Amino acid sequence: MKLRRSKNKGWYEIKSECPICGHRGWCRINEEKTIVNCMRVPSDDYFDSHIGRQYRHYLSDVYPDTAFDDIEETSDIDKKPNDYLDAVYRTLLEEVSLSDFHHKELAERKFTNEQIRLREYRSLPTNDRHKTTKRVLNRLTDHDALLGVPGFYEKEGQFGSFWTMAGHSGMMIPSRSIYNEIIGFQIRVDQPPLEMNFKGDLGHIEGRIIKEHEKDESGFRKATCEIIKNGRRLVGELTEKIQQGIYDSATGKLVGSVTLTQGQKYYWWSSSNKNNGSSIGTPLPYHFSLPSSLMDKWNYNDTPDRLIDCSEVWVTEGGLKSDRAADVLLRPFFGTPGLNSFSLILEPLKALECKHVVIAPDADVTITPQVERALGQCAEFFAVNTDMKLSLAMWDLSLGKGIDNLVNNGYIPQVTTLVG
Repeated sequence: MKLRRSKNKGWYEIKSECPICGHRGWCRINEEKTIVNCMRVPSDDYFDSHIGRQYRHYLSDVYPDTAFDDIEETSDIDKKPNDYLDAVYRTLLEEVSLSDFHHKELAERKFTNEQIRLREYRSLPTNDRHKTTKRVLNRLTDHDALLGVPGFYEKEGQFGSFWTMAGHSGMMIPSRSIYNEIIGFQIRVDQPPLEMNFKGDLGHIEGRIIKEHEKDESGFRKATCEIIKNGRRLVGELTEKIQQGIYDSATGKLVGSVTLTQGQKYYWWSSSNKNNGSSIGTPLPYHFSLPSSLMDKWNYNDTPDRLIDCSEVWVTEGGLKSDRAADVLLRPFFGTPGLNSFSLILEPLKALECKHVVIAPDADVTITPQVERALGQCAEFFAVNTDMKLSLAMWDLSLGKGIDNLVNNGYIPQVTTLVG
């Protein structure tokens, strides 16, 4: 099991597959190897954190031989306060531009040129990142001005260390606080990394992408991959979305399968686990979306309730969705990292004196158990912790998956009360 030491003493982040849910990311295990806090598989023992609800699972009887064979130490610098991040990120925005490719992507999502300008979307540079970083650094106070700013880190070079930027190339989507501070970026990556997904009774198994090749004639991605099961190393070529069987070497019996899939399209811009880098977490950013027609009037350090009625606020997943929906519906929106990260926006909602929250999940909520469960947790959380009215915005999946797709197709959702 690959782990990374977290800032919570006695706990590790699980970097390989979680023994409970089988997925990567978000889950934690204690150093005694007895408890996993899983984000996906429910249990009766749980607690709500800034990254969402975590379910405790006890391993002593189920996974007694879980091995800590790869522990990654972290030396992340603590993230700076929002006002500091805002000053650095606004300087960065003046030094980078939006590529024609990303401008076309936004136009296809029906953003106008003026909306694109006002929302300050950018492209994370592909080349010469150190030069861009140097220009940013020259405009700041001193050599250490990028310490504690997620996305930047120091790299060792032939002539000493220098500051540069981390992350896959892609579109930069700013996340704004309710005080119009830019507190982070989501990156919509141009080429999501490939991952190997295993299913079946496979015991201890590891996978690694060795080399990606040209796409096949159907446009599917291919890669040479390595699988290690019970000490036996297998190397072969996998094609995206095509399931390959895994057989027991002793009996020849089919015991599971592996599928090559594309990873996440959206990442938080972070430089965690890099020299003098910082994690975007603790807490993760949320994004507040105003209709773009009001952006020029929104002063730094002012709350948006001076410009728009915030007694009713809508919530969906992701910054691009919330930006687009705010422009069409002319409502204030929060874009959150996920429906299960509802606790992130509790204090901002209170600061805006919000009385009514409308949750707008993707239309597949009724057919995706994880999304449906997150929605139930959200309703429970608001009922227990606030006196706000909570409603659900819904529509038929055939009209569009996300609320941005829905409004782009010329429809508006139906709103039903969940918590009065």
